[in-house]
Amino acid sequence: MTYQQVNISSEDDIYVALSAVRHFMKRLPFSESDQQKVFVSVSELTRNVLDHACSKGIFYCELIDKGIRFMVIDHGPGIRNVDEALSGKKTSSSRGLGLGLSGAKRLMDEFQIETSTRGTKIVAIKWAGK
Repeated sequence: MTYQQVNISSEDDIYVALSAVRHFMKRLPFSESDQQKVFVSVSELTRNVLDHACSKGIFYCELIDKGIRFMVIDHGPGIRNVDEALSGKKTSSSRGLGLGLSGAKRLMDEFQIETSTRGTKIVAIKWAGK
């Protein structure tokens, strides 16, 4: 299994994470549309680290079977109301694309959130050719 880890602590790190994803996605038959969905999700979730998690987090991505999985982990204060955040009714960042967690979840095939006052872990998967 091939994977890459990127420490997220600045705007530049978002571009490093996107570059890693782009590199991995070339190895599988992802449509242009699915590639864009993954790029937007990665952008939104890594942006959340900078905006809401004390500007420190880790991004992992890896190829799995016939897809790509990425994970964003931070040690911020956690998400107070996950249901509200996933409903898309409330956005608290004006620097992202405005899609937030709900948009990132909609764009991916699988999406899981674990959150507590010790931080948040999000795992998302996009399957090639789905």
